[in-house]
This record gives sequence, C-alpha cells and structure tokens, in this order.
Amino acid sequence: MIDERFERMKRKRNCRVHFDVDSFQISDCIVAPVHDIPDVIHENQEFDFYVETNYDVYLLRIIHSQDCVVSIYPAIVDGIIYIVSSIPVTKDNMRESIQNVLYALEPYGFPKLKNPKSSITFNI
Repeated sequence: MIDERFERMKRKRNCRVHFDVDSFQISDCIVAPVHDIPDVIHENQEFDFYVETNYDVYLLRIIHSQDCVVSIYPAIVDGIIYIVSSIPVTKDNMRESIQNVLYALEPYGFPKLKNPKSSITFNI
C-alpha cells in the first residue's frame, strides 16, 4: 500500500512539467494537452493528454474514429496508466469528448482508477 502511494506521488511529481497555461479543468481533474489541436482533424488522428486527479496522473489518448471504444492499459513498473479512446472528435468538442470519456471511466474507479491487472476494453 505504501509502495503504491509512493509510486503515485512520484508519477505526479514527474508529470508536473506537462501542466502549464494550456491546461484546463474538467470536474475535479486538470487536463494538459500534449499536442496542439488543428482546425481539421483527420480519421485516426491521435491526441494525447495528461489527466491529473487528486489520486494519480493518467495518459489519455484520443483517436478520432467512429468506433466509440475505450481501453485501459495497466502501467508497467514506474509507468503510467494509459487510457485510449477511439471516438469521433472535432476541435470544438474536444473538451466535451474528454469529459464523456472520463465519465465513462467512473464505473472502473475513476478518478481513483487503480492499475488494472490486465487491459480493459468497453464501448461508450
């Protein structure tokens, strides 16, 4: 338990550099975009975001796709929990799309999402 808490604290400290003026708040989370979002988004184009909660930091990848699927991948040692979402997005609805993904994660424990033993995939 102490090791897990120490790992979360270390991840939050290491990821702090990604949170800056481009970061924005969604509910109790701070979301930091890794990429600039272009006006035109092409099919299968990917965008990464760091999502910080009071509990941990996660890497969220949004893939512009009609699939409407979310996958949660376990963190390796000293790694970060990786959330991949394939959903239709535009520049104008990106924040709303992120909020929908985060809301869909709640049944799996978000915002206190623990490291799963194996990957989890579900439709939204």
